[in-house]
Amino acid sequence: MNKQLKSSLLLLLTAAIWGFAMPAQRAGSEFLSPMTFNALRTALGFLVMLPLMLHQDKKAPAPFTKKDVLAGCAAGTVLFIAAFLQQAGVSVQSGAEEIQQAGEAVQNGTDAGKAGFITALYVVLVPVLGVFVRKKTGITTWLALLLAIPALYLLCMTPGKAFTLESSDAMLLVGAVFWAVHILVTDHFVQTVRPLRLCVVQFAVGTVLNGMFALCTENMADQNVISGLWAVAYCGILSTGVGYTLQTIGQKDCHPAVAALILCLESVFCVIGGALMLKETMSTEGYIGCALMLGAVVLAQGSVLFKNRKADEHV
Repeated sequence: MNKQLKSSLLLLLTAAIWGFAMPAQRAGSEFLSPMTFNALRTALGFLVMLPLMLHQDKKAPAPFTKKDVLAGCAAGTVLFIAAFLQQAGVSVQSGAEEIQQAGEAVQNGTDAGKAGFITALYVVLVPVLGVFVRKKTGITTWLALLLAIPALYLLCMTPGKAFTLESSDAMLLVGAVFWAVHILVTDHFVQTVRPLRLCVVQFAVGTVLNGMFALCTENMADQNVISGLWAVAYCGILSTGVGYTLQTIGQKDCHPAVAALILCLESVFCVIGGALMLKETMSTEGYIGCALMLGAVVLAQGSVLFKNRKADEHV
């Protein structure tokens, strides 16, 4: 097996691990409130990544600087917001108390597969938001954005009813914006800060912020940590530790834009995971919306691939 094929398969496995994390998050939300779930998840992520960072620092010693801390705090704060909006959006407890008080049916949050494709919008938004920090982009970015609009409409509509944007879908949409911001913040700092240090500090910040807000806003007596532990373990250990490691190894012998295209399949695995683990199904309109969003994501990443290949040809 050649190196490029091996790298591609590792990245495909990474996309599958990350994709199946969304159904795990939704299943875990039945027992744990959003910030409690995220506090435990980021704490596990911190514990997984810390030995890797210490091993790297031992092999190549370098002082831990103020910039390391500031970068981790910035990335960790954005990660905290993005992760909360995502977890609240898929939570089966999302908006339950308010809706029950109004005498209406309990809103169960957004299905995992649908949530995966709404969140995938961040891939399209990264080059769009990059314009505001003086990053150049091409016409394909705007075409991808135009394609994403009908995709979101089909994903968020309820067949046979007037279009209304559910609060869970709205949280996921705003969360996609913050995931895009997180990519840009990480891209900015990773040029001068060691990636593992950035990960460890941001997970530490995420743990503290989630823990503080959970204590203040969520009823800890209602939490069933034991029942939701498998979902937390999957997201904290497999999705964070194993997924990040496989991504790092896989990208070593794979073109960055090709790697991004393979990782875009994460949203497809969200749908597969939702169907297998949670018995979720979508309407025909929903599946068409998924296809359009995947097209938008591939178009956005494909423009980067084309641009990078042209740059390589001139080197």
